[in-house]
Amino acid sequence: MYLDIFGFSVALPAAACDMTLTITQQGFLSAVPLIGVMLSSYAWGLCADTIGRRRTLLIAMPIGAVMNLAASVAPTYASLAVFKFLSAGFTSSANAAAFVLLGETTPARHRSRFLFLMTSATMYVQLVICLVALPVFELSFDVHVPWLSLNYRPWRLLMLIISLPGILGVIGMVFLHESPKLLLSSGKEKDAVDGLKKIYSSNTNGKNDYCVTQIYVEESTFRSPSDLSFVRKMWNQTAPLFKPPLLKNSLKLYYLLLTAYMTSTGYTMWVPTMTNAYFNGGDTSGKTFCEVASTSTSNVTASTNCNNAVQPLTLYAVACYSAVSGSLNIILSFVVGSIGKKKITILVFTVSVISGLALIFVTLPLLSVALFYFFNYVSLILGTVNTYLVELNPTYLRGMATCLSVVVARGFGFISVQLIASLLEDYCTPTISGYVILVMSGLAVTFLLPADATIKMDSTNHVKKLNETTQTRC
Repeated sequence: MYLDIFGFSVALPAAACDMTLTITQQGFLSAVPLIGVMLSSYAWGLCADTIGRRRTLLIAMPIGAVMNLAASVAPTYASLAVFKFLSAGFTSSANAAAFVLLGETTPARHRSRFLFLMTSATMYVQLVICLVALPVFELSFDVHVPWLSLNYRPWRLLMLIISLPGILGVIGMVFLHESPKLLLSSGKEKDAVDGLKKIYSSNTNGKNDYCVTQIYVEESTFRSPSDLSFVRKMWNQTAPLFKPPLLKNSLKLYYLLLTAYMTSTGYTMWVPTMTNAYFNGGDTSGKTFCEVASTSTSNVTASTNCNNAVQPLTLYAVACYSAVSGSLNIILSFVVGSIGKKKITILVFTVSVISGLALIFVTLPLLSVALFYFFNYVSLILGTVNTYLVELNPTYLRGMATCLSVVVARGFGFISVQLIASLLEDYCTPTISGYVILVMSGLAVTFLLPADATIKMDSTNHVKKLNETTQTRC
């Protein structure tokens, strides 16, 4: 999914040159994947909670992979926009289904680590794309394809390559099992037991001595009537998240995503530009970040030269940014169990606030670049927020809760991109100051999150009640 969405951003400058796109057309194409994600995520959340996590993935992901392949040979601007909208829209099902499926099939003591590792994979995406793009963009072939009315150039090969993992993922999903927790929550106890038997057999090299015949769920089951309309089903899956007792936690978690992704998504698009501004040979010593930013953004908007659209230095900068963020997230995945989700979230917000404040005043070039990176790494809270969404919501609402997090993150991120683009050149310092205040507000809300011990205590109490009432034992 992330290769589909963000891989296109690397190929876009070359595609724009090939198709002689205007600035407005380029801006629209860069937004198309995010628009596809935002408009489709709500529906995939409903599907994940009603028809199942696995079935949702098996329906949506193959279509997304085919649309991504089609985009690599799209002959016109309009067809490229349509195919990218559809591919991102269908592959965004992974947000609603994959995160939840992983969380529900992972033991509680390892859940945070697994979700952090999955988040790390998404952060390494830009590194992977750049490593592939570097040798691809060194090629100079130009093959005319008459029946498609296009010239096949390196950027199309790059888009073909980044669509291949989606095909491999579809093959892998055939071997997945549906979440037993979801089946049980939906009242399908027999199917849940059968699923557990198959998982047990796979984990024990084919043993058939699984002795559990009856299982209990620690929350009330939910069965949606089959005759309800689509709109009514969407309401039933959404409204409980914004009513007591779930309202309080939903507002906290979605606000944290808003603050983090307005900041990280908004400024991440400037990582290549700002890094190039510091290392393109210009004199940046003694200048603050905003003094350099004002000059670099002015140069970017004034430039209409389409030659060498994708510079190696730009790819190296994005690769470095991606590698550091993914590595930091992996480190957090190994310490979150001992430190706790709440403390990790506080730490990430605190580092981002300190980096943002220092970024306004520091005049050392290398330190400014490092601070700019760490200011954007507030996005590292995604792992803890996804874990909270899985742990604090009932099973039948987790898909919707997770997909709404995507709508919040990408929606406000898209707004932030447009806002920063219009303000960074002339109002850089007030803009960054405003975002620092925004991150500070997120830090304040973090202190209101439930402690890990509270969540574990609630889970333990559920288990004790089950043990007291369970009559059947293996």
